[in-house]
Amino acid sequence: MESSNNQLKLLILPDFVEVGLEATDKESAIHSLAALLFDKKYVKDTYIDAVLTREKSFPTGLRTLDVHVAIPHCDVGHCNKPGIAVGVLSSPVEFTEMATLDQFVDTKIIFLLAITEPEQQVVWLARLVNLFQTPGFLVSLSEAENSETGYQILTEAFRKEVESEN
Repeated sequence: MESSNNQLKLLILPDFVEVGLEATDKESAIHSLAALLFDKKYVKDTYIDAVLTREKSFPTGLRTLDVHVAIPHCDVGHCNKPGIAVGVLSSPVEFTEMATLDQFVDTKIIFLLAITEPEQQVVWLARLVNLFQTPGFLVSLSEAENSETGYQILTEAFRKEVESEN
């Protein structure tokens, strides 16, 4: 379990959580979050374009029960270290709904993934989907007062999710 907690600390740094993120559209939101990962050298300079290109063909907006989310990501070759940047938007932005090209979701929370191993991408996507189904999680995160509180909500929820797997 110690290794799981250490893994979480490496994936989600306090600097990777931004509550009150200002964005006019999904592209500007992705740019802002990707910059957090790029500044810490978690991703390569090709990362942002790769995420935006993938999002056009394979949209990631999800209509979750309480608060809609998006989980943009790209191929592992654009990532140096695994990390997740999370943005709670001050106002929702429109993402195309997953598995469609013509349905849209007003998204409040973005989970931007930078994963370095293909099999871990599947693991973390499944963990996120499980978290999204946890009663109250997305509402609590969307109502976080600041980035520090958002980080605490996230790490506690992820810790519980990883522990439930063991």
